[in-house]
Amino acid sequence: MTSRFRRDRGAPTVPLHMFVAPDVKAKIDAYARAKGAPQWAVVEAAVRAGQPGQDGWPQGWQLPDPDEPELQLDIEEAPKKST
Repeated sequence: MTSRFRRDRGAPTVPLHMFVAPDVKAKIDAYARAKGAPQWAVVEAAVRAGQPGQDGWPQGWQLPDPDEPELQLDIEEAPKKST
């Protein structure tokens, strides 16, 4: 059985590793389940659907303003095991 979502044999790809908000991951998973698609197909489709405006950002996308200060989150360290 062949996958409905395939690239041409030998098509170039590059690795992409990132952290996303939990709600974004849940949406990617839901979109992938809805079509039986792999996550890479969902991400590629979303990025390709964006139409850049005059400033280069995709129109209608809510993106962080690069001039705003970065959000600082308090991250608690996991408890360390005593040995």
